[in-house]
Amino acid sequence: MRIALMNAKGGVAKTTSSMYLAAAASLRGERAVVLDADPQSSASLWADMASNDSGGVGFDVVPANISSLRRPCEEGAWEFVDAPPSGRILETAIASADFVVVPTSDSPMDLQQAWSTLDAIHGSRPAAVLIVRAERGTRAYVETVQALDSAGTPRFESVVFKRQEIKKSIGERPEKLFEYAEVFAELRRELHEG
Repeated sequence: MRIALMNAKGGVAKTTSSMYLAAAASLRGERAVVLDADPQSSASLWADMASNDSGGVGFDVVPANISSLRRPCEEGAWEFVDAPPSGRILETAIASADFVVVPTSDSPMDLQQAWSTLDAIHGSRPAAVLIVRAERGTRAYVETVQALDSAGTPRFESVVFKRQEIKKSIGERPEKLFEYAEVFAELRRELHEG
């Protein structure tokens, strides 16, 4: 299964979500790969840092381009595409995806970009918003959930709450998955039962 993680806005945890979801798949004994299609190469840098410091992230992270994204997904593998914010590589990532995850924080600006991102997909692929870095019990979080639900926007029931451990985990193997384990379980159910 190929999962594209995308949002037109930067800094919404696309790379972090890609790495944690791949770790969730890997820890369940599934083959997981992160396809690093973002020009900033953040996923590749994360994996390089982990290789130097802690023996790796536990799954492959490989650079991706238009040509590699046009190839079929490896049989039985979970491929998570850390997509760029725009351009032909993004279009190819969407076209090759089985599902699109749109991470957004509980910021009104991020939410607007999440909706713009979903509009850009034009319903060509199943997609859902993943709320990340949310602050439990805040008005911003409650209003984000209400806005998504009022608009009928597909979203994950699981929400990834803001934590210093996640924020500081770049360059490390994600071992404690927090809510990402539940997000992966939802994704797996959606793709295997939907």
